[in-house]
Order: sequence, then C-alpha cells, then structure tokens
Amino acid sequence: MTQEPLLQADASNRLKALELSSFIVEAPAGAGKTELLTQRFLKLIPTVKQPEEIIAITFTNKAAAEMRLRILDSLIAADKGVKPTEAHKQITYNLSLQALQHAATHNWQLIENPSRLRIFTIDSLCAHLARQMPLMSRFGAQPRVTDNADALYTKAAEQTLALLEHNDYSEVVKAALRYVDNDAAQLTSLLVSMLAKRDQWLSQAQHEIDPLQLQNTLRYLVKQALQATEHAVPTALQHLLIPIARFAAANLLADDTEADTPLMDWQTPLTAIPEDLAMWRALADFLLTDKGEPRKEKGLNVKFGFPPTDEGKAQKVALAEVIAAIDDHAALHSVRALPNLKDDLKDGASSWQIIATLSKLLNIAVAQLWLTFQRAGEVDFVEIAQRATRALTDNLGEPTELALKLDYQIQHLLVDEFQDTSPSQVDLL
Repeated sequence: MTQEPLLQADASNRLKALELSSFIVEAPAGAGKTELLTQRFLKLIPTVKQPEEIIAITFTNKAAAEMRLRILDSLIAADKGVKPTEAHKQITYNLSLQALQHAATHNWQLIENPSRLRIFTIDSLCAHLARQMPLMSRFGAQPRVTDNADALYTKAAEQTLALLEHNDYSEVVKAALRYVDNDAAQLTSLLVSMLAKRDQWLSQAQHEIDPLQLQNTLRYLVKQALQATEHAVPTALQHLLIPIARFAAANLLADDTEADTPLMDWQTPLTAIPEDLAMWRALADFLLTDKGEPRKEKGLNVKFGFPPTDEGKAQKVALAEVIAAIDDHAALHSVRALPNLKDDLKDGASSWQIIATLSKLLNIAVAQLWLTFQRAGEVDFVEIAQRATRALTDNLGEPTELALKLDYQIQHLLVDEFQDTSPSQVDLL
C-alpha cells in the first residue's frame, strides 16, 4: 500500500475514534494517541450535562497534568481565536469551539475552573472513590495513603515469618523456609516485593492449587508462545537450516566428543508442540547471540562448527542468508525464557507443591499486612484500589449504592496506556 492510502486510512480511523461509541486505540509511540485522546475528551463535552460526567484516567501524575494542560491550552487557544494551520490541530480547535459554546450555555467557566475537568491517575481515582464511602470502616476513620509502603510490607513479612511457632501456620512457614535454604532474610525480601504487587496475583493465590490443571495450562501457554516462533521460522526455512545445523554440529562433535550438540540429530522441522522446546532453544543458540541478535557471517567461525574450508565457507554463507530471511528474531529468542515442562506429573509434583506452599504463605502475608495497616492507620494505593472495587458490588455481586450513584454520575471513561493496567484495575474499571 502506498503512502497516500495509508494516510487516508489513518485519518479515517482517527475520525471514527471520535464517534460516540467505545473504542480501543492501538498505535506506536509518537503516533498522536494523546492528541486523539484530547480530541475525544473535547468531543464528549457537548454531550454531557456536567463536565464531571467525563473521566480520563492516566497512570502517572505527570501524564495527568500534561493531559489537563493540553485540554486547557486547546480551550484557551479556541477562546482567543488562535486557529492552527495543521489539519489535525484544526480538528482539536473546532472541537474546542464546540466545547466552549456548550460550556458557556451552562455557565461552566471551564477555563476559569479547570478542576472541573476530571483527569485522574488510577490511584487518585481510587482515593476519590474512597472518600465517598467509608471503605475502611474497620479503621474507624479514613486511613492515610502512603506513596512508599516498604516499611509496612517489611513489617508484615517479618510478622508472617514470626508465625513459625504458631500451630496453624508453622508447617507452611517451615516449608517455605526450606525452599530458600532457611534464609529468612531472602524470604522476607521476596515477600516484601510480592506484597507491593499483590494486585497482580492475589486473585490467583486465593484459589486451590490443581497440579493437573496448572500443568495443562502451562503446556497450553508454552504452545501458544511456540506458535509465534514457528511462524517466525517456518518449515521452508527450517528445511534449509537442517543440513547446515547438522554440518556445524558434526564439526563441533569431531573437535569435542563431549560437546552438547542436540542439532546433530535434527531430522524434521520443529513445530509448536512443547516437546520441541529443547530443540527450539538449541536452534536459538545456533542462530542468535545471547542478547537475541542475529549472528553475523564474519562471526561464524570454527567455534560454531564452520571450519576455514571451502565447504565451511559455503555453509556459513548459506546460514547467514537464512538468518537474514527470519523476520522476527525476538520470537525465536523468547523460547529461551519459556519454562521447562515435565510430562510426568509425579516428576513435576514438587514444583507445584512449592507453588501451593508459597501461595498459602502469600495469603498469610496479606492478612498480616492488613493488621499492619490497621495498627499504623495507613494503607497503600493497592489497598485503596481493592477496597474501592469491593465497594462497588455486594456479597451477591449486585451493585452497591455507590456503584449506582457512579453509574448515574459517570457517562464516559477514557483510559490512557490501558496495557499498563493490572487485573484488579481492570476489574475496577
């Protein structure tokens, strides 16, 4: 496709994203997503009864401040009649004029009262919800929210390990300590880091461990990852690689009879089945550097199985051509990070037992963290977010009065950098 049709498609998609429907916008950095989000915000202003009905959410205070400033600058420029020359900025200008006209009709005075533009970080949104309902009723009063809860995490972790002599928890703590060679400091450090990120794993840790189901899930995930690798190195390329890899492996084996050369026995193209994972890793080591970069022809020497002979040079040239033909080297490099799988569940039982034990320990640590929060009268933003989510539904899953109130008040949610949301934040939204 030539440049002109691409630009037309881009312009069409930008206009479509301003329609009064729900959209997910995916684009690379520098493509103008923030400008589009600004336009979307301005486009929505004439559709609401109050500006507070629109909520935009970002993930850092800096991003929230920049978005507020961008919207405000657009309104000020339109108010002064400063029309830009760029086509995309003219769209912003026209939307700003419409927003100002609607605001003037309702006497909102948005330029004089920019606080009416509801632009939150996800943390400040949760704190805003917390102020509307006594989410922390067990505190007796609203707790303070700390930006740095490391001291609280450490206290909770230490209290968790102090349960070593407790009848109900001693076996779990002892088992967890055995996994780290009884290094209490290391286990404490691990617990601290996990407590800070509990919004990412708590819902999973509260389920009973089913080794068979987890083993099957792990196999499925590995297979999904290998499908991308198989697509990057298709069968046609593998047929070219097999004789080259076997040539190099045979030379390495001739020089070192104990060399680890799994590609020596490579017969058929690799597929996405987990059983081929070891061979995929061997192929990644053969074609890529440790950093995942494609090997250069000049670096393919006798160390990699290519002697300075005519045949060695010919094979080296052929390999360089195949490496250059691979479109996605990252997909091949990714196999190095995939977990090892054991088909025999009994062999892998100890691994799942470690997960089950640590899962129990993490749940205990979360309970200790809540007690620590109560004693300190202080919580972190993760706790506020979790309590805010729980405040929106009752035990039967029905919406609470707060949820109904928000449903009436909020008409539009705009979320920037949605890929950065955690599972609990998705639940909140």
